[in-house]
Order: sequence, then structure tokens, then C-alpha cells
Amino acid sequence: RICLMPPKKGKGKGVKKSKKDDKVADEVPIADEEDFDRELEKGADGNSADAGDVNGNEELPIVPKTMVTDFCTLDKCGKRHDVPGLPGKYVTYEQYTSEEQLPRIMELMTADLSEPYSIFTYRYFINNWPDLCISLVLHDKEDASLQRTIGAIVCKLDYHKANNSQERCIRGYIAMLAVEKEYRGHGLGSTLARYAIETMVLKNCDEVVLETEITNSGALRLYQNLGFAKDKRLQRYYLNGVDAFRLKLWLSPLVT
Repeated sequence: RICLMPPKKGKGKGVKKSKKDDKVADEVPIADEEDFDRELEKGADGNSADAGDVNGNEELPIVPKTMVTDFCTLDKCGKRHDVPGLPGKYVTYEQYTSEEQLPRIMELMTADLSEPYSIFTYRYFINNWPDLCISLVLHDKEDASLQRTIGAIVCKLDYHKANNSQERCIRGYIAMLAVEKEYRGHGLGSTLARYAIETMVLKNCDEVVLETEITNSGALRLYQNLGFAKDKRLQRYYLNGVDAFRLKLWLSPLVT
């Protein structure tokens, strides 16, 4: 379980939203934090506002992390995992390597998520952060040719400016997570999230955030069990008019 640093208490007021240009920005405008996050999530033009910053174009600060290492280690990614409750089957967790994986990932997400996303949204995340796109592949123990992807997680990692602060932190963002209904209840979604978070930690991530519908009790339970806390409520966040909770996982004592 992750050791969290408590967030700084505030008044919890919402951020005033404004329209954004489609051009690439160098930094996140502080006053438009929520709009910027949503624009990146939608991927309207397929560009990254800070794409590349955490991929080698700027040296990352060395930030001490306070966490207990009970995550699945990355050296097991791609190796066989037997799953209690799935006799005759096993799973592997595979980082994204080819465009051939994209149609199945899109199919999984489209069937499970609240809103549709264009192929440009997927490519924005996957092409910039392929190591943060992890697929869950089911195998048959008797026939090695029988395998299919039954889950996936898609994330990103960027510099971020918090409100009323001139300092930047490194923020991970879980954009999409889905597991086929037939295979839920075996901890597979949690393991996908753990792999992604561990990869972020190795890149000096300070915090991880995501949004989920306030009515999605399964997702809320999954992330809260991983140490996420409710950070704010976003009114009518989704196209269907449902509110969302922004959940946050603090990984560094330097982030408040």
C-alpha cells in the first residue's frame, strides 16, 4: 500500500473555465487547470501541451518518494501470471509496442467508458507514453495460439503547475482503464494500475490523478484501495451530465 502525504487544506473552490486554443503550449496556464486537463484527455488535435518534457527533453529533478514497494515489479511485465479463479488460463501484462494493438484497446475502452474518444485521443497518449499503455492478455494453458486482450490501461506523464504556485511537479494521469466484465473481480484492473503507477514512480512522478463518475462505485473502490483520495468534485463533467470525482494519489512530500 502506498504511503500518502496529506494534501494541503483549502477552500475547495472550483476553477473558472475558459476556451483553449488548439496550439501547443509550453506550460499549463494556472487559471485553466481543469480545462487543460480535459482538453488533453479529449485529444482534439492530437498534440501534447508538454509532450516530451518527461521523455528526455528536460532533465528531471530527483525527488524522494515515500512508498511501500508492494507493487508488481516491472521485471514481471510480460511474464506468466496464474490467476486464481481462472482455471486453465493465465495472463500477461504487455507494454504497448505496435499500432496493431490499438484497435483492440479502442474496442475495450469504447465498450466500457462514459464517453467516446477519437483515434487521435488514443494516439496522443499512446505515441507519447507507450510505456504507460499496458494491455492485459489472456492465454490458454493448453493451446498457446489462443490468446486475446481482455483489459488495458492508458496513461500519461507531464509537468504540472498547481494553482497559486510557481513550482512544477510531475503529474501522472490515468486516462482510461478497462477490463472485460467477464474477467472482473480477480484483481486484474488493480494490477494494471499498479504497473502503470510503478512506471510513473521510476520517472520521478510526484502525484497521480484521474477522473471517474461519482456513480461508478467499482472504480472508486478500486482506486481508493490503491491509496487514491477524493480531491474535488467536478460538476457535469461528462457529456451525459454526470458529475465526476477527481481522485489523487500523492507520491511525494514536496507536493501539497
